[in-house]
Amino acid sequence: MNCKIGILTFHKSINYGSVLQAYALQNLLLKEGYKVEIIDYEPKNYANMYIPFKKPTTIWNILHNLNRVPVGKIIKEQNEKFKKFRDTYINLSREYNFESNYSDIFSQFDCVICGSDQVWNITLDDCDDIFFLPCVKHIKKIAYAVSVNDAKFNSCIRDIDLKKCISEFNYISCREKSGATKISNFIAKEDVAVTIDPTLLHSAREYDGICSKRIINQNYIFLYDMWSNSDALYAAKVISALFNLPVYTLFTKRNVKSMIKISKYGVKVITKNMSPTDFLSYIKYADFVITDSFHGTAFSLIFEKQFVCINEKQNSGKFKNDERITNILSELNINERYLRVDNIHSVKDLDNINYDIVTEKRKKLAKKSIDWLLKAIEE
Repeated sequence: MNCKIGILTFHKSINYGSVLQAYALQNLLLKEGYKVEIIDYEPKNYANMYIPFKKPTTIWNILHNLNRVPVGKIIKEQNEKFKKFRDTYINLSREYNFESNYSDIFSQFDCVICGSDQVWNITLDDCDDIFFLPCVKHIKKIAYAVSVNDAKFNSCIRDIDLKKCISEFNYISCREKSGATKISNFIAKEDVAVTIDPTLLHSAREYDGICSKRIINQNYIFLYDMWSNSDALYAAKVISALFNLPVYTLFTKRNVKSMIKISKYGVKVITKNMSPTDFLSYIKYADFVITDSFHGTAFSLIFEKQFVCINEKQNSGKFKNDERITNILSELNINERYLRVDNIHSVKDLDNINYDIVTEKRKKLAKKSIDWLLKAIEE
C-alpha cells in the first residue's frame, strides 16, 4: 500500500458528474489504503469554456457575452461553489497546465489512473493529449472506466501517436461496451475490460456525508437536463401534470436565453445553492427525477429514486441512444426507464423500480469493477 497514485480526470469541469466521479474514485482508493492525489491539471481550453465572459475579439464572442450579462453573477457564484468543493473534498496536487513538463507532473507517482469520464473522447475541447500519457515512462498506467463516446480514433489527427500511447497502458477499462470494443479494435488487443463509473462504486451512505440538508421544503420533481433540451422540458411539463408536482432544475446552460426557454415550460430554475453537495440533495429528496444525463441516472440509482431518462432528438431530427445510459440500464434490467418524448405519457404505466433487486445487481457490478481496479494497481 506504499503505492502513490495520481488520478488524471476532468475534475475541474463545471459539471456535477465530472467532479463527483473524481471524488468517488479518490475516496475508494483512500479507503483501500493508498496515497492518492487528483492531478490538478487545467486543460488548454478550460478558461475559455468556463469563464463567464469571453474576450470581445469577434462578433460571436460579443453576442455570447450579451446573452450572459444578466446571469454573469450566477455563473461566477456557481464557479466559486465548484472551487470550494474541490478545495474541501479533493486531495489536489499542485497546479499544472498544458505548458507544464510531463516529467514534472508524473515523476512523483508510482501509478497514474486516467479516468473516469470522457477523458478519451477526442471530440471534446478539454481532451488534451496528456490524458493519453504520451512520453510518460517508468510508471504504471491505468485507464479506468474511460468513455470515448463517438470518437473516431482511426481518422483522428493529433500531435501524438494515439495508437502507440493507448497501447502502452498497462490496463484499460471502458465505461461502455461499445467503447471497449472500439479501443480493442484500434490497438488490436482483446483485454479491454468494461467497468462502471466511480460514482456507482459507492452506496448512498458514502454521499450522505457530503450531501447538503434538504433545500426544497416541498414535494417536487427534479429535472437534471444539461442543455435545456426541448424534449426534456416537454417531458417535465407532462410529468408535472401527471404527478401534480412542481419541477425544479439547476442552472446549467449558463445563459439567459435558456432560462427564458425553461420558464415557458413552467420549470423553476435554481440559481442559488448550486454546489455539487446541493446537487446531491436535489436528487436525494426528490419525489421523482427526470434526466438526460448519465450522472443524473447514476445518482438516481444510488439514492434509489423513481426516474426516467429522456432519449432526445438530435439536430438531425432523429433519435439516438446514449450508450452511457443504455449500458447501465441494460445491466440492471430497467431499460424501460429510457423513454422517447413521443412516448412520455407511458410514465404513468411504469411499475416502480424494485430496488431490492436493482441495488443488489449494482453492488455486484461494483465489486467486479473494484476487483479489476485493485488487481490492475497491485499486479
